[in-house]
Amino acid sequence: MSKLPIILLLTLLLSFFSQMNIDAATYTELENEVNQIKVEKKEVKQTLKTVGESQELVNQYSKLVAKENAYKRAIEYLMRDIKEFNSEYTDVYMAVSKGELPASYLPIYKAAGEKYGVDWTVLAAIHSIETSFSTSRSMVSYAGAIGPMQFMPATFSAYGVDGNGDGRKDPWNLEDAVFSAANYLAANGFSQDKRKAIWHYNHADWYVNKVLGTAMSYSIKEYEVKK
Repeated sequence: MSKLPIILLLTLLLSFFSQMNIDAATYTELENEVNQIKVEKKEVKQTLKTVGESQELVNQYSKLVAKENAYKRAIEYLMRDIKEFNSEYTDVYMAVSKGELPASYLPIYKAAGEKYGVDWTVLAAIHSIETSFSTSRSMVSYAGAIGPMQFMPATFSAYGVDGNGDGRKDPWNLEDAVFSAANYLAANGFSQDKRKAIWHYNHADWYVNKVLGTAMSYSIKEYEVKK
């Protein structure tokens, strides 16, 4: 990365330390959520012992486990951000602050788009809109969507793919998430009707318009992957 002007570097550092305070608060919130879920799990287990097993209680317990795992992964992601303030991390935040695409993500968007016949700019737009290029804090939505591309667990279970070839399908891994998003859009007929496919990602016309508008702005800028 090229040397930053002193004023810009100081601004970035101040922003970083300010963000650290936000991270600490977010970490506490996530920990509180996990602890609350543990209490709820304990209560359900006690009820199971008292009244006997029922499908409703089993389903309730399973949902609590899934929710707990999602928050734990969010904590892991948050801690990774705190510990890894490296050049790539800085470049991502610098790009986002200037309204640009992080250069290190371009090969991922383009590879996923090429494999599944989806416009890479649409994948980049979704990543930007959903989690501001993975710079959002917890990446667990109020509705339960998780990870960089904000997949509902059930949707990822059905359409998730191993994008980075490590033998796992992980909604928190950026490559897996982007490739899975491309797979999901393709499965919903992206090649025939882009709007309809994007609508399946988020059932709102405003969302479709925002994704397509953002994607168009990326297309106009003609980003290139650095060799």
